[in-house]
Amino acid sequence: QSWQRQESIIYLIGSGSEYIQSDENQILPSIFSLIPKLNFSNNLIIKTTLQVLGQYSNWLSNHQDILQNCVHLCINGLSNSELIESSSIALKELIKENRIYMSKYLHDIFPIMKNVLENVHIQSNDRIRCLTIIGYILSVHPSKIVIEYLNILLSPEVNKLLNYLSDIENNQNAIIRKENICTTLNFISVLITAIGYYDDQNNGIENEQQLNTSNTSEV
Repeated sequence: QSWQRQESIIYLIGSGSEYIQSDENQILPSIFSLIPKLNFSNNLIIKTTLQVLGQYSNWLSNHQDILQNCVHLCINGLSNSELIESSSIALKELIKENRIYMSKYLHDIFPIMKNVLENVHIQSNDRIRCLTIIGYILSVHPSKIVIEYLNILLSPEVNKLLNYLSDIENNQNAIIRKENICTTLNFISVLITAIGYYDDQNNGIENEQQLNTSNTSEV
């Protein structure tokens, strides 16, 4: 089949996402099981597929056996500069609905996200989205792990902030310095807010117990 025909079918599947019950088990499992068999010959069909995955994030939360293939597609897409936006949008939606299950992908996602964040050409919205993804995943991990990853991410940002503040006497770069300070503070704020987002709605001890149960079930 041509990739255009495949893309049209994927669009058709996505168009019905609003009307699908989360417990639908007759048709969608067979459809989503075909994802690994699709011919991803170009970025357009990958973008379309990622868009549909995000639309079905609620349904996928009840079908974690299928979710695994979807996650791998998102993670692989993050390594392609042309797919960062669509991959991060889909991944963010999947994590919001499946954060306990998705927590096991921390070691797979974090190095890629770190590389994306260090890319000077990354768009502001993509940067915020990637930070949010990391925060959502960390939100269900024990405090020790959260602090470990915060040190990796925030130490360079804090050093940047200190350098900007120490350069306060240089009036020639006042506007640029102010922009850099705001960007750095926004980086820190987005990450901390994402980590605390679920803590405002759930008990931290309960999250850790659920995480341990999830990890045990994988063994």
